[in-house]
Amino acid sequence: LGPAVLGPAVLAADAPPRVFIETQVQPTNPYVQAAARITVRVYSARALYHADLDLPSTADVVVRQIGADGRSVARRGGRSYDVLTRAYLAFPQRSGALGLKGAVLSAQVLSSVGRAGLYDGPGGLAPSPYGYGAMVTVQTLELRGEPIALAVRPRPTGAVASYWMPARAVTLTSAWRPALQAHVGDAFTLDLTLQAEGLASEQLPDVSALLEVPPGLKAYPDEPKLDDSSEGDTLVGRREQSIVLIADQPGRFTLPAIELRWWDTARDVPQQVAVPARTIVVWPVEGTAQIPAARPAELADRGAATPVHFGRADPWLWASVALGLAWLATLGGWYGSLRSRHPAPRSPKRSVASASAARPSAERARTAFLHACHADDPRAARRHLLAWIDTAGLAPSPVGLQGFSRRIADPDLERLLRELDRACYAGGAWRGAALARALSELPAAVKRTPGEESELAPLYR
Repeated sequence: LGPAVLGPAVLAADAPPRVFIETQVQPTNPYVQAAARITVRVYSARALYHADLDLPSTADVVVRQIGADGRSVARRGGRSYDVLTRAYLAFPQRSGALGLKGAVLSAQVLSSVGRAGLYDGPGGLAPSPYGYGAMVTVQTLELRGEPIALAVRPRPTGAVASYWMPARAVTLTSAWRPALQAHVGDAFTLDLTLQAEGLASEQLPDVSALLEVPPGLKAYPDEPKLDDSSEGDTLVGRREQSIVLIADQPGRFTLPAIELRWWDTARDVPQQVAVPARTIVVWPVEGTAQIPAARPAELADRGAATPVHFGRADPWLWASVALGLAWLATLGGWYGSLRSRHPAPRSPKRSVASASAARPSAERARTAFLHACHADDPRAARRHLLAWIDTAGLAPSPVGLQGFSRRIADPDLERLLRELDRACYAGGAWRGAALARALSELPAAVKRTPGEESELAPLYR
């Protein structure tokens, strides 16, 4: 609070005090934990120094100042005042009759200025009645505004959610990274942003708790980012939270809509915002069996667009090319047999050896896994480990890294695999040297016996 503008020389007989406080409350009957706006105005017709204005909280009412102070000039009873306006929001913590003591103003005022021979009188600077050379007199001024009474309403019966959000406006938005498609072992990230006018960020509910995750997916919420800002005459709370999702097996997973219920304090009615349902597509690790393509109508029913295949490893494109080449090779062989009159031997069934040769080398996957461990790259280590497990010939083939972990009887190795999972899902530093030492070879207890053919685990359970 800076120096005030002094008033005119002539004042009315019934002029108001030279310094006073006015307080306005809107509404006086807020809901519990909803905001009530308190406007405090300090009128001053004399210079105030080292001034301080405060409206303290209590155990039942939390008070927060919002926005910047406003300054203006007003005239009351023939006197001119410098007016300082400050806004607060009060959040009652329980229902019933609650009160706040009025705002407190503390300041210093000068009553005389000796060297200049001037007096800070009711009409402004005038010759000092104390004469030249009088000492400067400093007085302490303390004023308190009128007490504030609130008749706080309880939570209405129409608010049926487990949480309580009384606000003026609410928005809930979402974004996916990547765009709804990835491979097994890769992470999806769902970014949720909740914003509410009239609430502080710490009052906003945990939206990640409302996310229903289907079987086959795991969710790992990050720490939320909370932020408060003033917009106009209200407080805007903002909560940003990311949720990491990862699947242990390929497939299509539909996440239901996230519905958030809140109470509109401006209209006094329940409201709702929602994030729409989404279907994410999880492709197998490159070189493993592919998932069947869904019909466009099926994906439309699930609220998702037709999946876009990855350009570098489109399974159906390469399958079509392979079949076409095989047909051309068969045609060429038939034509050659006619010319040579020597029938070419044909196998009615593709052998297990030829099928195994089409799959990536287990040794190559093992080398890539160990390299990723020494490079401290958890995502690459997990991806190559899954490929190594798939190509090494385990019977029966475990479903994902968790299935492999359950098959081994080594507590230390299970712990290292959990640390790898945690680094992929939640981030943070990871050191892969210990896992590389412990898993330089697959445990013999889970290896397939020679000549035994693997059986693919069912895609949907």
